[in-house]
Amino acid sequence: MIKSMTGVGHAEGMIPPWNSMIVVDIRSVNHKYFEIVPRLPNSLAGHESEIRDMVRRRVKRGYVQLHVTLDEHADAPTLSLDQRMTHDYLKIAHELRRKYKVKGELDINTVLNHPGIIAAAHSEKNRARLWRYSRRVLNSALDHLTRMRQAEGANMVRDLRRRVVRIQSAVRKIEERVPVRLRERKKNLLTQLRDLGIDADPKRLLEEVAFIADKVDIHEECVRLKSHCSMFLRALRVATTSGKKLDFIAQEMLRETDTLAAKARDMVVSRRAIEIKGEIEKLKEQVRNVE
Repeated sequence: MIKSMTGVGHAEGMIPPWNSMIVVDIRSVNHKYFEIVPRLPNSLAGHESEIRDMVRRRVKRGYVQLHVTLDEHADAPTLSLDQRMTHDYLKIAHELRRKYKVKGELDINTVLNHPGIIAAAHSEKNRARLWRYSRRVLNSALDHLTRMRQAEGANMVRDLRRRVVRIQSAVRKIEERVPVRLRERKKNLLTQLRDLGIDADPKRLLEEVAFIADKVDIHEECVRLKSHCSMFLRALRVATTSGKKLDFIAQEMLRETDTLAAKARDMVVSRRAIEIKGEIEKLKEQVRNVE
């Protein structure tokens, strides 16, 4: 299914060990390439590469803003007593009093203030658990983003098809106009000769009409334009079709339209060509948002 590059995703959940809330917000807009700007809490900063890969697997092209918020006490460090350092510290204090007759009492505040006695420790098990729960919420937000991009893509496909059908209809009317225009040119030529009192040779007249017909012939341009329309519609049915491919086809459609308008030299055809160009420009605007 063709997807839009525009969408938002939101998910939140509780992380049971800490009763902490994690909130994930993702927003994507159209962009020439894939680019992601993540804003992560410190406790998940070490997983930025994995998070980028998670998003890249879902989003092939677009500018993505990812914002993750997490309660501060999630994965809070646990305080632990350095048993060996405490033992050595007290032993040294006792030895100072006994051996060197140093006076004074050692209280708990003095011990706690000594650097390294109390240390903050993060459990690797807790880190793994935090990432596991966070990844679930991230995937849920990405699911929401993908569904929205698919829904937007489906709406875009319907609009693109309607516009291509209008172009095809305009091309048919141009093709119907061509023989009428040739008859008008032949009639005008005969009228001009008659007004000038010239008795034209029928063979010479046929040659002149054939020359005019060849000069204003737009059959090839119409055939190619219809072929491009069919190609565009087929591409819309392919899930892997990129916006770049659709934009290329639309550009070729525009080129053929410019050519036939220049060759036809007819007001009716020119008006139809302007209608077609208007639809093609709208096609090009839409496909810029296709992933």
